[in-house]
Amino acid sequence: MRKPIYRVIVDFEYRNKGKGNYIKTKIIADQIDTFALSRDEDEIYNHIKSKIFRQIKKKEDDVNIEIKNINIEGRYGETNY
Repeated sequence: MRKPIYRVIVDFEYRNKGKGNYIKTKIIADQIDTFALSRDEDEIYNHIKSKIFRQIKKKEDDVNIEIKNINIEGRYGETNY
């Protein structure tokens, strides 16, 4: 069964974990533009989580990520499988 492919733009913020003064840790905002196989926000996050970590060059245990906005641009076709 073929699945639809959606273009999504995700705005997120992240901050480093493990600092002594966590409240004063700098919050960094960023954006990722990619494709996902679902319109559900939880499935989109699970699908692009590794791409976010690759983009910010951090490991999952080193940062806290908070999704601010998920913009689904539209449907760009279907998978071949």
